[in-house]
Amino acid sequence: MTSIPTITVRVPRTGPAGHKGTLAIGDWSVPCVVGTGGLVAASVKREGDRKTPIGVFPLRYGLFKPLPALRFLESVSFPFVPCSDDMIWEEDGPDYNRLVFADGADRPGDRLARPRDHDLFNVIVPIGYNDAVAEAGRGSALFVHAARPDMSGTAGCVALRPDDLLELARRLKPGMVIDIDYEAAPAQTVRADDASPIETVSFAALHPGPKLLVTGAVHGNEICGPEAISRVIADCRSGKIAIRRGQVTFVPIVNMKAYRANTREGDRNLNRNLRPRDNPKDNEDLVGNVLCALLREHEVLLDIHSFRSQGKPFVFVGPEDNDGEIEPFRLSGPESELALRLGPDIIMHGWMPAYARAALERRRRGGAGDPTEGIGTTEYMRSVGGYGVTLECGNHGDPRAVEVAYHAIVNALGQLGLIDAQPSKAKLEKTIEIVDAVLCDAAGDRLAREFVTGDAVRSGETIVVRADGSRMTAPSNGFVVFPDRNARAMDVICYFGVPSKRFG
Repeated sequence: MTSIPTITVRVPRTGPAGHKGTLAIGDWSVPCVVGTGGLVAASVKREGDRKTPIGVFPLRYGLFKPLPALRFLESVSFPFVPCSDDMIWEEDGPDYNRLVFADGADRPGDRLARPRDHDLFNVIVPIGYNDAVAEAGRGSALFVHAARPDMSGTAGCVALRPDDLLELARRLKPGMVIDIDYEAAPAQTVRADDASPIETVSFAALHPGPKLLVTGAVHGNEICGPEAISRVIADCRSGKIAIRRGQVTFVPIVNMKAYRANTREGDRNLNRNLRPRDNPKDNEDLVGNVLCALLREHEVLLDIHSFRSQGKPFVFVGPEDNDGEIEPFRLSGPESELALRLGPDIIMHGWMPAYARAALERRRRGGAGDPTEGIGTTEYMRSVGGYGVTLECGNHGDPRAVEVAYHAIVNALGQLGLIDAQPSKAKLEKTIEIVDAVLCDAAGDRLAREFVTGDAVRSGETIVVRADGSRMTAPSNGFVVFPDRNARAMDVICYFGVPSKRFG
C-alpha cells in the first residue's frame, strides 16, 4: 500500500507559547507557528477565534505573487499558480471560504494580489478545511504562509519562516495532506483494572421514537468515528441538529486503551466474540460488558470504522431474514433501508458465513478456530433483537473519512425520524456478497498485486501467490475484500466476494 504523503504539524500540549510548534516532512523539520489561541477541535472551530483546527486536511494547490524571485514555483512538482488581480478569497457571502474571481464586480473578501505592508502572503498554500461543503462561521482563509519575524501567532493559519516556506514549497508533492495536532502525550500503561470509563453522550427527545446508538473507535486506530461523532455532538448542543423524536446515544471512543495507544487492539480484538462475561480477564472483556449493556438498551446501531487498505467507503449489513443457525434475523428490511441511505454506494453482506468457513478451515489445519469469534457489535445487536450496520469510511488516514462518517450519522438520524429531515436518497452502485476467505498458508504467501477493497477480479485471475510458487485464482468473476499484505500463517490474507442481487 502506498501511504499518503503527509506534513505533520505538532504543538506542545503545555507551555507558555501555545502557538509555537514544529512542521515536518519525514526527517526534515522546521519551527512553525499556529493561531494565537493555539489548537482547537475542528468541530468547534469558529470564524475569528484565532485558533487552528486539529485534523488531517488536503493541500490541493498553492498561490504566489508573480514576483521574479518566486517564478521558480511554476516549475516545482506541486501545482502553484500566480495570483491575479481579480482573485478574491471570500470570507462572507454565498461563496464563503472559496477562491472566487471578481469579474469586474465589487465583491467582498480579501483580494490576494493587493499591496500589503508585509510579505506574509507572497506565497500561500490553502489548507483544505471547511471547503468541501463550506459552513459559514466555521472558519475561512486558512493557509500555510510566511511567519512574522518575531514568530508571533497567526489568525488560525500555519506559518513558517520565509526561507523555510520556500523550501517547503520545493518539497510539496501532489496529493499531500497536512496533519495538525498536539504532540503525543507520554505513553501510559493502562491496566484492565484501572482503564478509563466509557464516555456516552445522549440526547433524548420529548416525543417517542427509535433509540439509536452511534459508536466510534471500537478499534483504537480508526479515528474518523471519534472526530465525526464529536462534531455531531457539538451540532446537537448548539442546536444546529435538533433531536425531535426518540433518543440517540453517542460513544465517541469505545476502546480508550487502544485509542490512547493508536492501535487496533488494547489486549485483543474487541470486535470478535463480543458477549457479556462474568469473569472479565482483560481490557476488552471489561469494555465488552459495558458495550453489550448499551447495545441491549438501544434498537439500532451505527458502528463507524475505517480500514487499513485503500478503497471506497462501504456499508456492511447482516443477512436476509432467516431461521438459520449462524445468524437468525427478522429485521433485514429496516436495516437494508438504513444502509442504502447512509451515503456510501457500496453495500456488502455475508460476513458471518465467510468468517465461520475461515474458522473451520483454520481448525481443520490444526489451528484455533471458533465460528462465534465473528460476532462483533452489529452481530450482537441483531442477537438481542435490534439491527445495526457497520460503516467503513475508507482508509484510516484519508481525511475524507471524517466527512463520510459525519454525513452518515446525519443521514441515519433523518432516516430513523429522529430529526426533521427528509430521508436521504438511496444510493447503490454495487452489492457484494462475501462468500469465502483465503487463508495465508505460510510466511512468503503474498497478494498477486496491490489490491484494494472492492477491486474486481476475473474468473481465473491470480489473487494470491503462495510461498511455494503455486497460485490461488478467482473461482469466478468477483471482488477482493479486506486484502492484508501483512498476513501471517493462518491469518485471512483476503476475502472473496461475488456480485449480489439482493438489492435488485
